[in-house]
Amino acid sequence: MCRTYKDLHAQIDGHLEQSSLAEIAAILDLRLEQLRNIAEPFGKPSDASRKKIETGSAALHDGVVIQVEGADEYIFAISDKFQIDQVQALILYRSFLYSVGFTGDVDELVGGITPFYFQERIHILRVLIPLFRAYSSAQMAAHSLAMKILPKIISDAQAFAETIINEYMHKTKQELPAHTKSDPKTASLWAKQIGKEQVVLLEVLFWTMFDFAPCNGPLVVRMYETAYETNLGSVQQNSMALLDEEGVQLQQDSAALWIVIMVEVLCLETVADELEVSDTPQKDDIYTASPESLKRIHELVVSHSGSQHVCTYLAWAYVLSRLTASVTEQKATPDSYQPFFELILPHLNRSKEREPTHVLMMRTCLAPEAGLFHTLLTLLQNSPLFVTSVAWRLGSNVTDPNQTAFRAVLKGMT
Repeated sequence: MCRTYKDLHAQIDGHLEQSSLAEIAAILDLRLEQLRNIAEPFGKPSDASRKKIETGSAALHDGVVIQVEGADEYIFAISDKFQIDQVQALILYRSFLYSVGFTGDVDELVGGITPFYFQERIHILRVLIPLFRAYSSAQMAAHSLAMKILPKIISDAQAFAETIINEYMHKTKQELPAHTKSDPKTASLWAKQIGKEQVVLLEVLFWTMFDFAPCNGPLVVRMYETAYETNLGSVQQNSMALLDEEGVQLQQDSAALWIVIMVEVLCLETVADELEVSDTPQKDDIYTASPESLKRIHELVVSHSGSQHVCTYLAWAYVLSRLTASVTEQKATPDSYQPFFELILPHLNRSKEREPTHVLMMRTCLAPEAGLFHTLLTLLQNSPLFVTSVAWRLGSNVTDPNQTAFRAVLKGMT
């Protein structure tokens, strides 16, 4: 039986027997509310939940009534420490007792349950990853489960992706709890937890965009703005508590994920095969159908040409080359695209610069100082995202190292 989110993640991610799919689906159905609420999966303290605990029993979603049996002091302490709903604190307390076991006073409990609570927060997000993978592959054992459950969790794929981005941004700016600030060790523990949740959020974002949410203009712009604003995750409110090896690795993993995501959402294979430049596009759920978004993405990309952004720079240069080829073949520029093409094709604007922008960008990428090949080699040989043995050796928080999908994205760029 899956008593924790860690168990649930492992069960979905493992080799499911067909007979267990119904059981897992039933468990997920009972946890839909938490899986939807990625920002506060354990809720916030409330008077209604407090009263349930004070009465000595609480009814759960499945109708089971749990007797508090004099444990209210422990439950309220957990709720206060993590600022979570009191009934959820009760469930967490019981799961902890079942999984780990505990005897001690309230202070010892709160200290002992902290790593368990942190782990559960991460695995709530990780439960979504094998569901997204299975959704994309009919050959996977959990495919039917994912097709049934994901639409229940996510009614609007774009809104869900935006929620992930918003929560990610919130975590880069999240201050540590007041009680941690007098103890550097505790501050580091909490800062790393925030960093770990950022890594998992980016993994969930990658899989959301892989075969679930549309890569439309506003959404791609939002992701690019976030990636550049945070400098691929290196701009952190709690950066001073992330200076050790583990903290640095968390930021490196975030950067690798951002690089892959930024290339992924450009849909290079789609752009290569079917690209429409029209005032009335038949397919409007891709960013190339929005000239305003193209202009904003271009402004962001060309203003960030450092080596850490070279993969995105190259991928965008390819998109520009395909857009240029398409409008050249049409022999006419749609009115809504005119300002954008005047920006990337200087000769349309009677500029002395005759070379198209994508040619200049390609040349920049291939210059030795751009570090393109060094960056690619470092990713493919030294990043936990692409090398399982490196992930194990470094203790990386990446959920699924060396996934084919990660490699496919970079292969599409090269």
